[in-house]
Amino acid sequence: MAGNDNEDLFTETFDECDDGEQELEESSPQSDGEQSCSICNDKLHSPRLLSCLHVFCLGCLEKKKRMVENGRETIVCPKCQQETYLGRKGVHGLACDYISTNIQDMLAINSKAMVCTSCKTKEKAVARCSDCAHFLCPNCDTAHQYMRCFENHKVVSFEVLLKAKEAVPIHKPVFCETHVTEPMKFFCNTCSVTICNECVVVDHCAPEHHYERLSDAYERHKEHLHSLMGESKTKMAYCEDATNSLNNALAELQAQHDNAKGLINETFQSYKAMLEKRKDDILDELKELHSERELKIMEMFHVVEKSVERIEDASKFTQRLLEHGSPAEVLCLRQLVSTQLLNLINNTPKPDVNTTLEFVTDMDKFTSAIQTTFGHFRKQESPVGTATTTPQQESPPPPALSLVTSSVACPPSSVTSSPVSMPSSYEGELALAPLLPFTSIQEYNLSALASLAEGPSQVSTASSPTSSFTLNDLLCGDITSSTNAIKNLEALVKLGNVSLNEPDLVNGAAGPAPMMGRGSPIDGIPPALSPMNGGTYPRNSPTAILSSASSASNSVILPSVAYNNRAGAKSAQAMQVKYKFGTLGPGKGQFNSPHGFCLGSEEDVIVADTNNHRVQVFEKCGAFKFQFGIPGKEEGQLWYPRKVAVMKASGKFVVCDRGNERSRMQIFTKNGHFIKKIAIRYIDIVAGLAVSSQGHIVAVDSVSPTVFVISDNGDLLSWFDCSDHMREPSDLAINGKEYFVCDFKGHCVVVFSENGSFLRRIGCENLTNFPNGIDISDAGDVLVGDSHGNRFHVAVFNRNGEAICEFECPYVKVSRCCGLKITSEGFIVTLAKNNHHVLVLNTLYIV
Repeated sequence: MAGNDNEDLFTETFDECDDGEQELEESSPQSDGEQSCSICNDKLHSPRLLSCLHVFCLGCLEKKKRMVENGRETIVCPKCQQETYLGRKGVHGLACDYISTNIQDMLAINSKAMVCTSCKTKEKAVARCSDCAHFLCPNCDTAHQYMRCFENHKVVSFEVLLKAKEAVPIHKPVFCETHVTEPMKFFCNTCSVTICNECVVVDHCAPEHHYERLSDAYERHKEHLHSLMGESKTKMAYCEDATNSLNNALAELQAQHDNAKGLINETFQSYKAMLEKRKDDILDELKELHSERELKIMEMFHVVEKSVERIEDASKFTQRLLEHGSPAEVLCLRQLVSTQLLNLINNTPKPDVNTTLEFVTDMDKFTSAIQTTFGHFRKQESPVGTATTTPQQESPPPPALSLVTSSVACPPSSVTSSPVSMPSSYEGELALAPLLPFTSIQEYNLSALASLAEGPSQVSTASSPTSSFTLNDLLCGDITSSTNAIKNLEALVKLGNVSLNEPDLVNGAAGPAPMMGRGSPIDGIPPALSPMNGGTYPRNSPTAILSSASSASNSVILPSVAYNNRAGAKSAQAMQVKYKFGTLGPGKGQFNSPHGFCLGSEEDVIVADTNNHRVQVFEKCGAFKFQFGIPGKEEGQLWYPRKVAVMKASGKFVVCDRGNERSRMQIFTKNGHFIKKIAIRYIDIVAGLAVSSQGHIVAVDSVSPTVFVISDNGDLLSWFDCSDHMREPSDLAINGKEYFVCDFKGHCVVVFSENGSFLRRIGCENLTNFPNGIDISDAGDVLVGDSHGNRFHVAVFNRNGEAICEFECPYVKVSRCCGLKITSEGFIVTLAKNNHHVLVLNTLYIV
């Protein structure tokens, strides 16, 4: 009989799905979310399908329909807001979701709640007839076995159905809408519809109509739907790239806004007496342009996100239809599904945005035309819109602003030296005061210092060329606690190309010679430094480095520092600079005192750009990918972000910044979109941040040495105090059930179990001096990094804490490195905070 043919076809269909197709996790027929209506939040009743392929109850859709101007009824999908036009039958004319109906029947069978549909007794059903699609009680089951009218009917018991391999082993016959008692058996290729036996005789006669059996048409149209679904999924990848582009466009727009605003204010200072009102007008114009373009980008953002949702939902439904639908079901829904997928494919939004906010000024014409020479915005009309085709080329980047020369001064550090002149891994509160311009005397002194620093540096312990220290090292470095400041100052007060390692150029100093860097001896140190403005200051007395009668805040204290000779430093293997990227500034690829970084799931370098209030993402080679974060203390904004980590499973970012509190933690998507905030009022300063293999967030507090384990939902799972075993945490790594915490002032790494029990110490003074970075290789080796002596040094230990080897980079002078990570190729990555750059170093170390 025809019913047997259909049953065999259904079985073959699901066998093919089991053998040859990879099931999507989202398309599981047992998903509770897919069997409930999102309008009434109840189980689907008479499920009907909209043109967007979302499924709702018939009764719920009846309440949602509305009349439009042309007299037609429409329904706007509550999920995606796509409009579906209704035919003359109204909501009842919408296609039925056969899969949901079959799944509900299987759920009822599984819960033993199905009653007999073949008689009026309402007894519990024990079997199902595949031909008449009725659930049978024991009496009806017996009747099917002995009555001639049920001869050749195939009855399957519930026990057999529940043991079936198919996800949906039952299917109801699909009947013709015209001849309601006839099941669909053929597919008319001429009309592209499913038809029954009566249709073949009456409305779809050969040779005018070409038709074939459902089983013959199924494979061809199944492949067509597969092809459309695959093409639509490629659009998802494009939309994800478009989302990243739009996110970068927002950040670029903000950067352009900030640059333009800075230039406006700087130009205004020169015209202040005459241009007070004009300045306000220009700033208002900037604000209006920025708001207008930001609004357009956000509108485009919304369009792209909706496209992604629609493609995901359409693909999800199509996958479920192809995996679990019978040929009749697939072909009945083919036109509807094809229409939606083609609609999504052909109407993919095109992100065409204009982020240029370039302020143009011509100060040479100031006296002749104030209104025109103060400046205006270069307008390039490129409205954000929706296109029907995917763009094939990228728009050129906006031109960079040409900023006028400005003076920058670094405020003094609020951190004082400890009684033993020990540096600290935390440099106190970040300076919030505006940067002050130099006086003329200071500018002269800086010019003299810079000219002296231009001479090539001579290092006797390295044959490779080394870069001399920069003026930024002197100005923005931690002068009160870093040995390189003394070295640089002592070098600068001498003439030209003077090396501190040449005894004939250093005038006698009493007492034993201290050690320079990682074991370079200094034969003599002059007893006093001679400032540029004249006068002599003892080495450990307050000394005005940038002398000025009007700027007392620039005076600093030079502590007495004992240069420790690192044990085994001479045997340390040299690390070559593979990549070096980043400079001081607010632009893309520039940093301002970054305090932390991590490696992403694809080993991207994610940097917490602290004083620029953002997070930047780079490839390992230094190529900029994107950035996220807008300055502010509200949720979703960033305010001095210090640490960042990545949840490898989802790609989400965990960012620790300040906000309105001492510390806060925020979660962002892999594209940089804000998800939620986690309150961490119990943490003063996050010194180390990591994510465990279970997906838990682990943070260590440097003020009160304590390790906290937090779930991704923000719940505090556990914590333990480690102050009895260490002095000041500076970084954190996790290996299995062991927590490795760097002790900055204890010159070692302290290992704890996950319950807080002390296990062991790794490293010691002269081997791991002031450690500020740690990572663990795949083989279990522990790599500990430090920048003591202004060279980045790595000590490698086995899992038991025994030293294996050492590495050192003699080619780049660094100050205050933060963190250490090892890549899959064995490259060492670190972040030089005071140098404002990232170093990727190559070693002979095999991971």
